[in-house]
Amino acid sequence: MSSNDAKINLTLAFVLNNAAVDDQGKPMQYPDPSVVQQNIVKRVKQSTYASAFTLAWGPFTFLDPGTSPTSKGYAANITAIFKGLSGDYRVVTSGTNPKSAYDVNVEDKDIGQTALSGLISSAPWGTSISNGAMDGVQNILKGIIPLGGRLLGYLTNHVANGGTVTVVGHSLGGALASVLSLYLKAELPSATLGCFTFAAPTAGNEQFADYFNKSMKGLSTRVFNTKDMVPDAWSASTIKNILNIYEPDIDTPQSIQDGINKNYGFLQFLNYQQPSEGQDQHTGTTDKGLIQHDGNDFDRQVGYQHIGAYMALLGMAKGDVWLPPGS
Repeated sequence: MSSNDAKINLTLAFVLNNAAVDDQGKPMQYPDPSVVQQNIVKRVKQSTYASAFTLAWGPFTFLDPGTSPTSKGYAANITAIFKGLSGDYRVVTSGTNPKSAYDVNVEDKDIGQTALSGLISSAPWGTSISNGAMDGVQNILKGIIPLGGRLLGYLTNHVANGGTVTVVGHSLGGALASVLSLYLKAELPSATLGCFTFAAPTAGNEQFADYFNKSMKGLSTRVFNTKDMVPDAWSASTIKNILNIYEPDIDTPQSIQDGINKNYGFLQFLNYQQPSEGQDQHTGTTDKGLIQHDGNDFDRQVGYQHIGAYMALLGMAKGDVWLPPGS
């Protein structure tokens, strides 16, 4: 895809990430579906690069199912289908909502593995993804919207006889997109399936990466920033990059260093690997303007490198897509 397509996809990903956030930047608990839909339509239309896309299906919002009153009811995942010109469909799924304990503790942190064949029967033996990724994708596929049915049903009716479908996601949404694209490719053999991710941790083991590389050869783009620690997560071959990711400007907190070193052996055993197909590496730089020597420099840098830096690296301006105030 072109650089303009990258900007379109990042725009759509950021719109979905914040679809259950009001205009003042406040996350909505038990969001009104019509308000989530209005936010998406309005923010896509007002964006610089994706304004030609219309909402074709969804959004489907999966709410945190937990029992905690401080977490239950927040949007753990939002998924939608957008339609461009000439049968160009973009399936976009959201990343982590920090207000959702389900997102953080299950979809992000449950890195125990399950066989991908439980979702895609043709997946090779030994191909595994995280429990969190499996739960996330299954939640998406089970989702039903009024008058629109399920995601697969909509795509079957509209692209089964030919069409282009690109599955898009940022962060956790990117990990889910890599699995969802493989599933849709198996279910929609007549369609052209692509995958475009930003800042994604890997969803699975070395066999998963190999399977993805072969299945999505020439059909995938994985954009990541070398100063973003999220794409390094879970893979033993990359996680130690975090130990000195912002040095000499900012030290990695000792607690994070201890956690990485403590769990390194377990990560080696799990053997998570990033797919190499379509790798699009961007060399990031520490934003020294964010350094305030107030004890929050590392966290502040993590947030910027995972979100705002991608806009800068793609040549996008701050106002090209709506983001919550202060983000």
